[in-house]
Amino acid sequence: MSSPLRIAREALATIAGNKLRFFMMITAIFIGIASLTVVICISQGTKQRVMMLVSRHGLDALMIRPGSGKKAGAPGGDRSIVSLSEDDARAIEASVRNVLRVAPVQNQRGMDVKYKERSIATTVFGVTTAWAEVRGFGAAEGAFISAEDMMLSSRVCLLGRTARESLFGDADPVGQTIRIRNVAFIVKGVLVEKGASASGKDRDDRIVIPLSTASKRLFAQTYLNQIVVQARDVRAIQETAKDIRALLRERHGLRPGAIDDFSIREPKELADMASGTSATLTALLLAMAGISMLVGGLVIMNIMLISVSERRAEIGLRRAVGARKRDITRQMLIECLSVALAGGLLGVLFGVGITTVLSLAGIAASKAGWLPFAVSVVCCSAIAIAFGIYPAKKAASIDPIAALRS
Repeated sequence: MSSPLRIAREALATIAGNKLRFFMMITAIFIGIASLTVVICISQGTKQRVMMLVSRHGLDALMIRPGSGKKAGAPGGDRSIVSLSEDDARAIEASVRNVLRVAPVQNQRGMDVKYKERSIATTVFGVTTAWAEVRGFGAAEGAFISAEDMMLSSRVCLLGRTARESLFGDADPVGQTIRIRNVAFIVKGVLVEKGASASGKDRDDRIVIPLSTASKRLFAQTYLNQIVVQARDVRAIQETAKDIRALLRERHGLRPGAIDDFSIREPKELADMASGTSATLTALLLAMAGISMLVGGLVIMNIMLISVSERRAEIGLRRAVGARKRDITRQMLIECLSVALAGGLLGVLFGVGITTVLSLAGIAASKAGWLPFAVSVVCCSAIAIAFGIYPAKKAASIDPIAALRS
């Protein structure tokens, strides 16, 4: 009778005595686990990055846009809808419970902006003083729009980081004069850097001006492109959205059953949309990694079958001197498991290294934690058992007399 320790020693000795064969098996599992690790690290990093971008929009903020469905100010949507007004914004702030702040907004894309010989086309936002708090978009340099600026319709502005670099480079823009649609504006400050949005747009490629200035001196419009509402209690944000919908339907004179002439986007919808995109990409990459692991398992099984064929005499001798079928099965499975775990460990380390390099280079987001190692152990064990059990059973079923005769 062979003890488990002795069986393990014999399995390791067999591996050490057939380095080339087992190196090929390790390489097969290494490729699959390395691919899987890259997928896990990138998917975790992407999810974390997406949720960070979503949180930058404000998980306590509701976005109200004119029109319904795609017409709600979405890319390619109808910008001519004029169903929201400043009176709507004031009514929401005054009448709806759980509302902390309301920020009415006008905006136009592709506005021509010039400073000396430099010229850009960017998005200009007309905002109120509340916008900085609601959107977390305060001034990193200089000062934000004040109540006095709103009252006087002052021609002042703040630049996003991208707009600032395009117009001024490394120079200090505060106090300088730029021209937006040939209207002179004094740069009052620079907005805090926000980076890309959840949809990939540059949130720093923008200029903000007082809403009163935008509506009276630049855009010549009274309707709003959006109203951003900040809730006091995030847990009641769905109820707040329902109250706002009811108020706006009443104000707009919409009959029961009529379609809303506005849309309300909740933070959860944005998070779900971003998470869904990340999940689709992860599923695709996981399928590719799964194919690599399947191929690795088939390689291991084939090499083990070749090994069993070559070791018939050895196995027959062991059976003749008292080794039981289960001892042979255990040894073969231990050999498979050892090789799979060795390949898995190397694959995890290589995969983490690759994703770390990609992250540092800014090519892909990456997050390396305990998950790749745990998944590696589980997958390697599953591969060793699933693809090693048939060669192990075949080895155990060898007739010792026939094996010795051969």
